Amino acid sequence: MTIGSNLSLRLAAILLVGFIALQLLLAVVLPSSDDARRPYNLPRPEEAAAIASALDRAPESERLGLADALDGALYSIKLVPVPPAPGRRSDDLRDLEASYDAAMPGRRVNVDGRRPRLGRWIGSAARPARFFAPIRVAIGLNGSGVLLITSQPSDSARAYLQGRAVIGALGGLVLLIALMLAVRQTTRPLSQLSRGVRRFAGNLDTPDLPVVGPREVRELATAFNDMKGQIRALIGERTRVLAAIAHDLRTYLTRLRLRAEFIDDPDHQARAVRDLDEMTALINDTLLLADRDSAPPSHPEHVGVAHALAEIVDAHRELGETVTLAPMPDDLAIAATPLSLRRILDNLIANGLRHGNAVAVSAHATRETVDIVVEDDGPGVPVDALAQLGIPFQRFDPSRSRETGGAGLGLAIVRALAGRDQADVMFTPGSPAGLRVMIRYPRVQG
Repeated sequence: MTIGSNLSLRLAAILLVGFIALQLLLAVVLPSSDDARRPYNLPRPEEAAAIASALDRAPESERLGLADALDGALYSIKLVPVPPAPGRRSDDLRDLEASYDAAMPGRRVNVDGRRPRLGRWIGSAARPARFFAPIRVAIGLNGSGVLLITSQPSDSARAYLQGRAVIGALGGLVLLIALMLAVRQTTRPLSQLSRGVRRFAGNLDTPDLPVVGPREVRELATAFNDMKGQIRALIGERTRVLAAIAHDLRTYLTRLRLRAEFIDDPDHQARAVRDLDEMTALINDTLLLADRDSAPPSHPEHVGVAHALAEIVDAHRELGETVTLAPMPDDLAIAATPLSLRRILDNLIANGLRHGNAVAVSAHATRETVDIVVEDDGPGVPVDALAQLGIPFQRFDPSRSRETGGAGLGLAIVRALAGRDQADVMFTPGSPAGLRVMIRYPRVQG
């Protein structure tokens, strides 16, 4: 599961990125002072001159204490015995040095520092980003010593700011966790909705979704429940109409079958009987296919694969059909409806013998699935047409006779019955020819 595929994680990531972007915005863009005359968060030239004059007037023994008392702002003040080695200077720093020289004539003043990476965009405004690229102002005092002013918070102010930053970070983290939990709680009904849709695709009798969550999610769940009820009603009505039509058609077919017995020409009589039998089989197949959605849920049972396949294959062999069964372990078991499994294999074997001369049945198991394979030696199906197999009334034999082409419902019934038992049907080319049909059931241990 990735961030892009999960709504909760995506919203949480958006909140986290937004929080980080906000902090960067505060650090880089917003100024820490609205005084345009206080460049780089340094004292104004007249303020620096007043500080230097105060230190000059103080006795030598009291200068350090006075410097510590003055050191408590967003810039730091220190007394050093000698001026630091000059660093890099840009044109704007030379202009700043000239302003300090003008305010303190006769003093030695040096301004240096490095420009931060974003210096050309943020200019000389006092912003938190300047803390990582401090500007230094060295001012010579009368007698000995140098006043060093740095555009970084003093130690006490830095400790205060760090404490505030820790509290802000912890508060932001708590807020993010609360938002993530709220987002997860909000999106949980959407996950329930998706699971309900998947269950509804396989069983029309699934219970309605709980109407919980925000107003929009409740409306969506209510709309889905209403749609599900309408679809169930439409399918039920369709099945009832087909059943009524089939009942009436069976009555007429029975009458026609009786009347066919009075046809004098034996050849015409056989053809009429065969046509009536095909019509009866077509009606039965259509009803079975139409009833798969409105029928009650299936109740799969524990089925031993080796025993079940042996019974089905033996029944076809007794009819003289060429059907082989590959050896398989006796402990293979699946959860399936026995009657559905028999109907599936009977249809597949009959379909294989209709188009070929022999059918091979086998079973292969993995840790989680059991694959039942039915393969014939017929001409097969074009590769580009395999995806269309199992579609009702879709046939690839031009014949309309049930002995050769049928009505195109056999494989559709196979897919429908397998789906009711949570099994997948896959069609692939046989080797070296023919059609290979694999039904994948979930494996049952024991």
